[in-house]
Amino acid sequence: MPVNLTPNAITAINGGDVNSKPLVQVLDIKLIGSTQERYRLLISDSAASQHVMLATHLNDRVKTGAVQKGSVVQLIDYTCSTVQNRKYVRLLGFSLTLY
Repeated sequence: MPVNLTPNAITAINGGDVNSKPLVQVLDIKLIGSTQERYRLLISDSAASQHVMLATHLNDRVKTGAVQKGSVVQLIDYTCSTVQNRKYVRLLGFSLTLY
């Protein structure tokens, strides 16, 4: 069954909308950092993509394989800020969507 990702979710997130709870797909997961284990996810709404930093309290979701490349997730809690003219999104909460 095809999944209907939230149209223009990435544009809305980058525009500062933190109240919507969009459905996005995880395209990539990368472990970064040498002292503290952190994960960077690449998410997509099928039209655009955005890197997001996963809050460390959610690391187990990646380690256990609950979220992986291709997973569809609903973003529940996140922040977006601009640092040196780049958008920085921190993912604080999400739920897995099974289709």
